[in-house]
Amino acid sequence: MLPRLILLALALPAAAAPPEVERELAGVVDLFYDMQFDRARAGAEALMKRRPDHPSGIFYRSVSTYQRWIAEGMRSTGTYRMFESDNAAAEESARALLASRPAEAHYYIGAALGFRARANAARRKFIRALPAGAAAIKHLKKALALDPTLSDARLGMGMYHYFAARMPAGARPFAHLLMGESPDRELGLAELWSVAESTGIARMEARSVLAVILSKDDEADWAGADKLLAELAARYPRNPIYRLRRAYVAERRGDFDAAVAFADPTGRWFESLHPTVRAPARAWALYRAAESRLLQGRAAETAGWLSALESLPHPRGMKDWILLRRANLLDFQGKVREADALYLRVKDKAPAALAAGFRKERYPAGPKTSAPFFTGY
Repeated sequence: MLPRLILLALALPAAAAPPEVERELAGVVDLFYDMQFDRARAGAEALMKRRPDHPSGIFYRSVSTYQRWIAEGMRSTGTYRMFESDNAAAEESARALLASRPAEAHYYIGAALGFRARANAARRKFIRALPAGAAAIKHLKKALALDPTLSDARLGMGMYHYFAARMPAGARPFAHLLMGESPDRELGLAELWSVAESTGIARMEARSVLAVILSKDDEADWAGADKLLAELAARYPRNPIYRLRRAYVAERRGDFDAAVAFADPTGRWFESLHPTVRAPARAWALYRAAESRLLQGRAAETAGWLSALESLPHPRGMKDWILLRRANLLDFQGKVREADALYLRVKDKAPAALAAGFRKERYPAGPKTSAPFFTGY
């Protein structure tokens, strides 16, 4: 429960800045969503030189570094230390504005604290993350109270209201006590859509958040999710997450041919990806193709895609799903003993539960559940 609570309202904020700065920041934001991290960092540094008195440049340099750290699989100590340094500098710069421009100051203080909480939660440092997350919400609320036109600040509030409402009932009073706001699913969705349909810098982040929400079982709005993901994948072709999530959504709605087409495991779209994410993206594309063809009962194609996976390193979360699908394929071919040997090797909770079920009700009977969406980065 703690990790989810920390991340409830800590989305990427837009720039509370003059219009000319906002236009420049919009380009920086598009660059790091598209995983063009070096260009994004250079853009943020150019703004820092022109506007040394404003926190936006250093803040967005910190966010670009954070996004790179995530793409690197959260393994690079050097990248994380650069993020920490820039994050602290962004908060300090924002606090210097409290006397002259309090709304902007609270906005950027909340933004910096929010990313600090996200980073600590990602590192499972929850004791550090919780107070930063709670403080981030309080500063965003102060910013909106001082200047209700900072509509993009509602992104964080919308995330909190929605995701807190999805927490177990017993945890919601704790969320209210910590954050000072009551969970509210409908309010959260309304706030997110208001940002998504605006012209602010946070528009694409809001649409990305909504694509995630709509493609989960809580909402299961596969058509709505696909519409948003199609836009995001077209706008950010170097970010494989949107394309791969679209393949997952197609699987969930039962359109397996579309899932294979979106995954496109033999296509050239991998060539433009950042080197850090190219191999895991290819592995997940191959996995989605294999799973889709298996669920269609197309054994030969399934075997081909699974074989292609052999030469690639398996991203986090994939190994046991591959074992499950290999066992399913053996079942499909009537090789029960060989299938059982693989089912017994599956240890991760979700695929292991399916494996146990298939030992009682042989594949292709029983549920045909898709693997959850992972990036593996």
